[in-house]
Amino acid sequence: MTFSDGVVEVGPDLMTGYPGIFAGGDMVPSERTVTVAIGHGKKAARHIDAWLRQDQYTRPPKHEPASFGALNTWYYADAPHAVRPRLKAARRIGTFDEVTGGLDESTALYEARRCMSCGNCFGCDNCYGVCPDNAIIKLADGQYEVDYEYCKGCGLCAAECPCGSIEMRPEES
Repeated sequence: MTFSDGVVEVGPDLMTGYPGIFAGGDMVPSERTVTVAIGHGKKAARHIDAWLRQDQYTRPPKHEPASFGALNTWYYADAPHAVRPRLKAARRIGTFDEVTGGLDESTALYEARRCMSCGNCFGCDNCYGVCPDNAIIKLADGQYEVDYEYCKGCGLCAAECPCGSIEMRPEES
């Protein structure tokens, strides 16, 4: 394990010089923020899982975010964002308390419902409900699959998808 400037050198998979020992967050050269540390934990977990299975983790390809025109905004209610509590300037001077307060559980859930989930399926069942050919199959894990033996390509599923996660492409011959 090599140390440089008080941190551990790691590879792109966050593995140290010792096989099976991974590091992230404040222990590796990077920004020292909570979001980076959480990201390192997620990344390391994927690589640890692959390492334990004696495999190599390969990141799946990212889909393009949906354009605004692909969203069915009628599905989403207009909702103002939650106002978070802030400390008055006088209190900020003499304390190390958080300046902007966090969200309680109900407010966080409210804020999450405001998300349009651009390009990401959130399991609304619209595609499943509108398909006239019963070509959309709802899987046990909450995902969906298209049975191309029954799909006629009418596009109702894509038109009714509120987040633009269904992409219609011409059939390859």
